[in-house]
Amino acid sequence: MAAERTPTAVPDELRRLDLPLGDEDRAACCAALYEHPGVRWLLGGELHPGGQGLTRRAFELLDLGPDDSLLDVASGDAESVILAAAERGCRATGVEYGEEMVAAGRRRADERGLADRVRLVRADAGSLPFPDGTFDAVLSECALCLFADKPAAISEIRRVLRPGGRVAISDVVAEVERLPAGLRGELGAVACVGEAIAPGSHRELLSASGFEVGVEEDRSADALAMADRITDRLRGAKVLGIDSAAPIEGGVRAALELAAEARAAILDGRIGYTLISAAVSPEGA
Repeated sequence: MAAERTPTAVPDELRRLDLPLGDEDRAACCAALYEHPGVRWLLGGELHPGGQGLTRRAFELLDLGPDDSLLDVASGDAESVILAAAERGCRATGVEYGEEMVAAGRRRADERGLADRVRLVRADAGSLPFPDGTFDAVLSECALCLFADKPAAISEIRRVLRPGGRVAISDVVAEVERLPAGLRGELGAVACVGEAIAPGSHRELLSASGFEVGVEEDRSADALAMADRITDRLRGAKVLGIDSAAPIEGGVRAALELAAEARAAILDGRIGYTLISAAVSPEGA
């Protein structure tokens, strides 16, 4: 019998975790959730499956170079924006609703000496505050699943791209009607599952907005690794009796049950993760 792993140690920040998930609109709720240091600890420092490795793969699909201007839609803590500027030499802009994340991203860009190549804007990513044809490339990581109006979000991405512009989207896919109730509710939506679209739907959305779809890759293994990481950390919180480690009714025990349901759904294909690239024609049609 394999030895059971020792649960990861739990930081003191989790003792102060108190997020009123139902009291704010979706954008504000998501921003508050992902800004909290305890939740970031639960996620293992990665706000989306695959972490920097998957981000670098997206950069490859975008063929991102130093002459390009990149927009990261729902840029979170600006990790990918900073990575693009540092490793690809491009001018990178992030748009994010969370005020604390924007401020933290600006500090990190300044500390890295990248303030001249990184711009962070606080705004609703569903209504991009940029003129038509501003960017050469757009990145969206684990964000489209949070938008209620996904065709409108894709249209906004299309609008801000120049002729010949490219987009890379990594996102949750799910057969939502086959998921248990806990993964279909409000928490499921905030956790990127409840309003995810079915496999293949990203290709349809992009085509409908005038994109020429390129590569699509199944990255469900990255989602499974994240689910396992979260489970391990929740077990650590349970061992230490820190029930507030999970911002849901029922605390850690309920969160562990939800994580187990999510893991099972990933394994049997009801939940997955995809990376897809597309481009606007050079004529901009």
